Amino acid sequence: MSPRITHKGLDFLADDGGLSAILGVVTVKLHEDTLKDLIGQRIAESDLPTPEKSRLLNQLKSLPGEAIKHLTLKLVDAGLSNWPMALNALETFVRHP
Repeated sequence: MSPRITHKGLDFLADDGGLSAILGVVTVKLHEDTLKDLIGQRIAESDLPTPEKSRLLNQLKSLPGEAIKHLTLKLVDAGLSNWPMALNALETFVRHP
């Protein structure tokens, strides 16, 4: 048995970067800990009283992955529900990447 290169391997070795580069597909994965850190940072920066921040941060740390996924979707929905602010952020980002 001799080693054989797969189609993904050939794609990777192509001079043009392969089909993946041509299509320009980018997959972004945010892991549970990253999401907890991002949400936790917003809680820490909030105007809430310190005991309330501590309580929320502790509860956030104890949430399982599936709950973080659900919470993240709810936060995205909440952000998009406030469309004027979301649009402003989008326009700012597009102008100054």
